[in-house]
Amino acid sequence: MQIEAELYVIIPIVLILVALGILILIGKGDWAISGYNTASPEEKAQYNIRRLRLLTGLTLLVVAVIMVLDAILNLKWLIIATVLPICLLVLILGNTWAKN
Repeated sequence: MQIEAELYVIIPIVLILVALGILILIGKGDWAISGYNTASPEEKAQYNIRRLRLLTGLTLLVVAVIMVLDAILNLKWLIIATVLPICLLVLILGNTWAKN
């Protein structure tokens, strides 16, 4: 009963994450990349947009998979143990690997 209630919340969130991840990966979702969409042209020139799209899109897809696994397997520690390191990794890669 509890799992069914969680799925009503998780499924729409996962669908949104997957849709945004795919949009960003195909190059149509730059508006969804936080910080990049409001940056000046000079600031945007500092980033390799292809790498930034790849990093952001894959991150959204990975988080969606983690959320589904957490809901199916009912492992409450999974999100805490994986999403925080992923966020830290994305911060580091976004400011190193995705820059020109």
